[in-house]
Amino acid sequence: MATRLLVFDTHPVQYRVPVWQEIEAVSPGTVHVVYASDCSVRGHLDTGFNKTIAWDEPLLDGYQSTILNCERGTPFEGWGSLTGDGVEQVFETVRPDNILLTGFNYKYDLVAFWHAYKRNIPVYLRCETQDQATNRSKFKQLVRHQLYSFLYKYVDTFFYIGQLNKQHYLDHGVQEHKLKPAHYFTIDRFKSLSVSQKISLRNEYRERAGIPEDALVVGFSGKFIPKKNPDILFEIIEHMPAELASKVHFYFLGSGELEESLKQKAGELSNKYGVKTFFAGFSNQSQLPGHYLSMDILVLPSRRMGETWGLVTNEAMQAGCSVVVSSAVGCKEDFRSLERFRIFEEASSSDLASQIISLSYYPRSFDWAANSLEKYSVDFTANAIIETLNKKQDLVTV
Repeated sequence: MATRLLVFDTHPVQYRVPVWQEIEAVSPGTVHVVYASDCSVRGHLDTGFNKTIAWDEPLLDGYQSTILNCERGTPFEGWGSLTGDGVEQVFETVRPDNILLTGFNYKYDLVAFWHAYKRNIPVYLRCETQDQATNRSKFKQLVRHQLYSFLYKYVDTFFYIGQLNKQHYLDHGVQEHKLKPAHYFTIDRFKSLSVSQKISLRNEYRERAGIPEDALVVGFSGKFIPKKNPDILFEIIEHMPAELASKVHFYFLGSGELEESLKQKAGELSNKYGVKTFFAGFSNQSQLPGHYLSMDILVLPSRRMGETWGLVTNEAMQAGCSVVVSSAVGCKEDFRSLERFRIFEEASSSDLASQIISLSYYPRSFDWAANSLEKYSVDFTANAIIETLNKKQDLVTV
């Protein structure tokens, strides 16, 4: 019996796996996922975090999967690092009605694309590509535009993750009727917690970090790398009124190559202004809620070096944090109208300080963004894919 949807993904990813699990739960036997690598399960060196990472969630449970381990050298370092060996055999064994790709970044992706084309199998695409995340030369823009425009002619349906992703498809010749929303999301780890439980966790983590009750906690979550630009947080103090600056407490969640320099700058800031900083270290998925609940405002100050979305903003808003992102962060177009969401000009510490000041007047809330995030959920995305499969099946039946 053929599988309705064969997904080709690079590796088990914590913000994509829930989609496959939900589709299988709602419509058993619908989905089969092929992974080029299982490095996120068995553990691998993540150069961004500068640590060996293995996610602490069951990323292979609840759906059918095949792991090819078609790696050459270090996974994800270069187009040929995922080769596509074994893809043809999967097509012969699974005999899919449709395939879904999660990008065109590796040889593996194009091998799957080619085998679907040869067999006249419809191709779906859900990826995070957009056109504002990186500065490119005119020549690179032209070559990139021509390549994507050519490939997209052979894609049946595009599931866009957000507004910039949708605009990318439109700008590369995709007809609007082929576009379906299937937004980027993170698992809501807070919806099962009562208000009292959230308050308890918040107090526990803030006490552990030595944070006073009246402090304004400005947080950063992610890799300590130049792309994320975490250093800029320390520059906002000189642009703030003294009374507010004295209440600021920085909270850094993550790790990476800039860790030592960040700690040094934190020490200098403490000596100069008395502002304290807490470094929580790297935290796995199941440990995230307490960290986010301890923050008041999350900042994602990325440079224009490929921040196509910024999923930490979803997590922070689920925890009720206010959020500030740089103008280089992809999700800005989707969330810019939200009450406690702000955008600052990339690399401008004075503008960042202004946005934080504007958010400092709001009392801490745990649910201000709940309604706005309903369409940025696993249920919404899984249902979008299932509905598309059902409509196609109905057309074939007729």
